[in-house]
Amino acid sequence: MSKLSSKKIIKVINKAIALNPTEITFTQVSKNEVDGAWEEVVNEKTITVLIYLGSSETSNSVESKTEGTLYVNNKYKMVADKDADLEVNPKESIKFESNGEKFEIKAVYPQKVENTICGYICDLERIN
Repeated sequence: MSKLSSKKIIKVINKAIALNPTEITFTQVSKNEVDGAWEEVVNEKTITVLIYLGSSETSNSVESKTEGTLYVNNKYKMVADKDADLEVNPKESIKFESNGEKFEIKAVYPQKVENTICGYICDLERIN
């Protein structure tokens, strides 16, 4: 039986991103404790990711008219490589724009194999 290795997972994630890459730039503001006070640190990052349509079972709105039916879905997913170093918490969110659409990263799930972070899977929400 073959063993799941971190090198294989990293290779698969990089190959998936290479099939349909999207470059995003975002500014992440984090608060670090310095001498007993909070200091805001601003980091601007540019990473290459894969953005795809997520599960539509939770929030679908359907509008039917005589012209046709429109299905609206605000749930998207994103895959980032191991070097993205993404972190989201309630006080620090990440917002970015891609192809004219604005997104906010709602949750980040690091993919860890053999104590090595191989990549990140993120829940996105399209915002106005």
